[in-house]
Formats: sequence, structure tokens, C-alpha cells
Amino acid sequence: MREDRRESDFDPADPDFATAGGPRRLRDEPLLRLLAVNGLIGAVVAGALAAVVLITDTAHLRTLIFSSREPWIGIVLLFFGFVVTMGSVAMGTAVMLLPKDDDDDGPGGGSKLEVLKLPQMTPPMTPAPVRVTAGSRRSRF
Repeated sequence: MREDRRESDFDPADPDFATAGGPRRLRDEPLLRLLAVNGLIGAVVAGALAAVVLITDTAHLRTLIFSSREPWIGIVLLFFGFVVTMGSVAMGTAVMLLPKDDDDDGPGGGSKLEVLKLPQMTPPMTPAPVRVTAGSRRSRF
């Protein structure tokens, strides 16, 4: 252990020390905070929905899980699946509902290009001649 490093040199409030992120970065970055808050909301909703599934014995899942030798595995997998799904839904919804940030002050965006529009060419509809030969009259149906 190095002797030149003393405890008095350590200052957790030093902004140069917290370069790795952590709670300070979560506080300073609004997008990370948005994702974290909505992820937690999704996890709470997922826990509630998974509990409702177990309480109401939907599709006999509670009976199936608790008749197992190790029911905790089924419970963990059920809650994990719900948390991943609902957390992702909540975070994705939060990102998609962000207001559109237009920094364009002028009208339009970029240069306008003339697009060559080709005329719609539809072939003329003419009846095609069909030759019918007389043969046996079998029923096709």
C-alpha cells in the first residue's frame, strides 16, 4: 500500500474526483434522469401487475408455480419478465413523448430540390381474345 496517500487527500465532494458519473451524473443529465424515473415507474407497475396475476391465479400460474419444488424460480422469472417489459414500455413512451426540439429559426429546413415527377402511365385496357374449345361438360366444383 502506498504511504503517500493519506485519508485527508480524499474529498468526495471534489468535482474532479467524480468523473466516473454516479448519482451526480444522474442529477445533472436530464435524459438519464427521465429514463431512470420512468424505468422505476415501469418497475412498480410491473410489480403490481405480476402480483395481480399471482393473486387472481390467471391461467393457473399461481397453482403451477407453487406446486413446483422451487417456486421462487418461477416467481423471479415472472417478475423479471414483467419488469423488463413494463420498464422498457415506460422508458420508450417517455422518450417518444418528448417535445420536438426545433432550433430552426427560419422557414423550411435545408435546400429545396425539384423532384422530377413522371406521368402516370397506365396501359390501355383492351379485352383479350380467349379461344374456347368444345369438350366434355364436367363440373369443376
